[in-house]
Amino acid sequence: AAAISDTTPTYDNVQLVAKKLAARVIMSSEIAEDSAISIADQLAFEIGTAFALAEDQAAFLGDASPTYGGITGITTKLRGLDATIANIAGLFVAVQSDGTTAANVFAEFGLNSFNSTVGLLPQYADTAQTAWYCHRSFYFSTMQRLELAAGGNALREVATGDRAPRPLFLGYPVNFTQVMPRTDANSQIIAILGDLSMGSVMGDRRTRTLFTDPFSLSANDQ
Repeated sequence: AAAISDTTPTYDNVQLVAKKLAARVIMSSEIAEDSAISIADQLAFEIGTAFALAEDQAAFLGDASPTYGGITGITTKLRGLDATIANIAGLFVAVQSDGTTAANVFAEFGLNSFNSTVGLLPQYADTAQTAWYCHRSFYFSTMQRLELAAGGNALREVATGDRAPRPLFLGYPVNFTQVMPRTDANSQIIAILGDLSMGSVMGDRRTRTLFTDPFSLSANDQ
């Protein structure tokens, strides 16, 4: 019979700023006339792939420069929280299997580094969308190697070919993004674990369009 306290949810305002991606391709009139395949379809595929790469580069590596459309990416944002890496609560510096010796190259990484990274994940951020994000080379050369050595789900995946449909690592799906590091280097963020929708949002203002301009370079028959 006690009074129930009022609860008022609060919300942040999220502003989406349009960033325009464009590609310009020059070709002669003969290419369009003589091609055995649809050049427009081929260009649409190639440009779409280039746009996807640019989006990944901005999302993960962006340094707020014009190169990335003024976007600050995830790894840059995390690394910029403090000049001292040890002070960044969301980062775990890789160690060897003994748990104390620093791991300076991928071959020295211990599975405990990834276990400790999972331990950093707040409970509210452990959702159905939580996943690893890394370069595929790093996954197969380091993450899968460690899990195979320890046994577990990776053994079943390799034996049955079941990727379900993505690889699993320590119970979380692995998403490949080829802009993440693939080679040894100091002070780089090599893998991310989290639900990216809780810290970022992306919107599409318009669909991809192709425009053929027969006039601007008509003097060159292009």
